[in-house]
Amino acid sequence: MTENLDGYYCVTVIPEPGIADTSEEAFSRAESQGLMIPLAQVYQAKSWVSTGENTPLLPQDVVNGIGRDNLQAIAEASGITVDDVVAEAIEKLPALVDGASPDGTLSVDPENPPTVALGAAKVLLVRISA
Repeated sequence: MTENLDGYYCVTVIPEPGIADTSEEAFSRAESQGLMIPLAQVYQAKSWVSTGENTPLLPQDVVNGIGRDNLQAIAEASGITVDDVVAEAIEKLPALVDGASPDGTLSVDPENPPTVALGAAKVLLVRISA
């Protein structure tokens, strides 16, 4: 059976002075900047949830999903290059989802969502109910 990924998002929160990373304002900013990526739209994501091999992200997938301007902002806040941010995303995003689905079923605690660092930014795996 294939996992239904509807409602699951990778939310990238870029640090901004005076705003907590997990605040409503940070989520609103992420949504307005296109940083709430629905897993259902990431064709590789089903492999990350399954118990088999993870299909890798390609650099262009990261650029399309996060956006070049957002990647530049993360790179500047982190003191690294955009290519370094992309390389981190390629490594960490599949592992984030895979780690939240060890038995092939995605499970996210809304009070303590799985999180990885992406340079100075954070990526949270969340489920948002309609």
